[in-house]
Amino acid sequence: MPEDTKEHLVSIARLVFSRRLTDASGGNISVRQAENIFMTPAHAGSRQQWQINPSDVVVLDAQGNLLDGPDRRSRESQVHLRIYESFPLAGAVIHAQAGYLMAFVAAGRPIPPVLEHTWKFGTIGLARCAKAHSAELAQSVVEAFEQQKEQLQHHAIATLIPQHGIVVVGRNLDDAFESLDRIETNAQAILLGALLRSPPEGG
Repeated sequence: MPEDTKEHLVSIARLVFSRRLTDASGGNISVRQAENIFMTPAHAGSRQQWQINPSDVVVLDAQGNLLDGPDRRSRESQVHLRIYESFPLAGAVIHAQAGYLMAFVAAGRPIPPVLEHTWKFGTIGLARCAKAHSAELAQSVVEAFEQQKEQLQHHAIATLIPQHGIVVVGRNLDDAFESLDRIETNAQAILLGALLRSPPEGG
């Protein structure tokens, strides 16, 4: 049911923010149901601190036309639409800016799997650089996922966007959320683990 989909999307959006899997400046989340795309509105973080309600959810058709909700389409909506167009198994997309993995985004470095619960993802690589909010960025993200599309039969897939964030594509919204959470924990383990391997001052 559409209202159930909106409520689930809102619940996950709030959870993503409360778990610091994105920040107040950006990110967007969508879920596909049949031919319709349910998406968090633009400025959900900066203006509403991710405390959105079902009435805030933007509903689009596959071509990006507004069907329901406020006309607050995210500037990255074309990334979501291109993913759904290109990958039939894609059921949800989360673009986020989680703190630990953003260190890898800023450095332009891939995230290797160092924890058992992230082995299935392999190394999270980087899409090629492209201007934010552009058709070129959407194409870059789709190209990065093209190499992983067979894995989507079994679990979510992800790519980093240099200087921008992470995009996770799941078979459904819970799949995408859980995978983002695992990848952020893995990034945290890498960075804090490096501190454990460094000798203390004066040692």
